[in-house]
Amino acid sequence: STKPPRTPDMATNTKVHESAVIAAPLERVWALIRPMTFSFSSIVASSTMSSGSTADQVGSNHTISYKDGSKWTVRLCELSDLDTFLSYELVSSQDPLPVSGSINTIRLRKVTATNQCYIEWMTEFSSDATPEVIQDSKFKKLEAFKEIAAAV
Repeated sequence: STKPPRTPDMATNTKVHESAVIAAPLERVWALIRPMTFSFSSIVASSTMSSGSTADQVGSNHTISYKDGSKWTVRLCELSDLDTFLSYELVSSQDPLPVSGSINTIRLRKVTATNQCYIEWMTEFSSDATPEVIQDSKFKKLEAFKEIAAAV
């Protein structure tokens, strides 16, 4: 039996998973990631807590202002200092987005042999994500890893 040819309207993979090794101790990288300020990112103008009592409170909302003028609100869903990861979900945007939702997880692990940091960034998009959105997410993660490495 042969498979039918793939057409543009067929479902695509809506998950992006990228990883890298950062030449810095895990603790330094976590100190950069944990506050959710995205201070390492050249595309983020600012990130501020918009609800919640503290920035690391699960359920707190953060408004990310991008240099292109767009603003997203994300909610911190999980944060673990023990397992050095955080997850956040897209809540809203001032401009229409090409997807109806996404959940991001950034996880760090110690590379014990070299005292470096293994970082992985996963995004699960809603089923309406296009191949272009998936590809853009992949490239932005790879660029972010370079920027994190330069910032620590």
